[in-house]
Amino acid sequence: MAIKLYSWPRSSGTRVAWALEELGLSYEYVEPDASKREHQSASYLAINPYGKIPALVDDDRKLFESGAILLYLGDKYGTAKQLWPAGDGQERADALSWTMWSMVELGPHTLQYLYHGLDTPVSYQPTDRSKAAAEYSLSQLNRCLAAIDARLANREHLLGNFSLVDIAASSWLTFGTTFGVKLDAHPRAAAWFKRCSSRPALKRAR
Repeated sequence: MAIKLYSWPRSSGTRVAWALEELGLSYEYVEPDASKREHQSASYLAINPYGKIPALVDDDRKLFESGAILLYLGDKYGTAKQLWPAGDGQERADALSWTMWSMVELGPHTLQYLYHGLDTPVSYQPTDRSKAAAEYSLSQLNRCLAAIDARLANREHLLGNFSLVDIAASSWLTFGTTFGVKLDAHPRAAAWFKRCSSRPALKRAR
């Protein structure tokens, strides 16, 4: 059975499509019709009980949440493609940690800063924004970028060579920089982001 990716353009499913393209895996891209609420249908809820995008089916395995899908793809397919560390040593521990950090720290702080701190198509209405939330989210986003900068002091990517971990992290910054997040104060992170963004697999995924 072919891999099926349920996704929408310009969604968190794009990072999964990027990973599949990097891995060279054949997959079927399925775009649920939002106008018909197909993502709330019984058949889709059997795959993703939360009714959101993305979801992935691989043979008899059903997965949802982009971070979980990246971990699954890394473990099952990534080692052979040298996009995920083999074994159970420190490098794999780093891969797990940085992937999850991307989902629970970098991503949420990026989103909250966009919602409260900038004027973008995804921001809250000015009357609904919180200055305190904007300032806190920006401080934490800068903390995240400083951590990436430090990590890249002696390597070009988060694990050394490009891996699925870089997809987990840089995909959030793709979204953020599109709407005004600046990386100027973090030169190593900015250079790394440029390297990630120029990969042909990402262009195919889009």
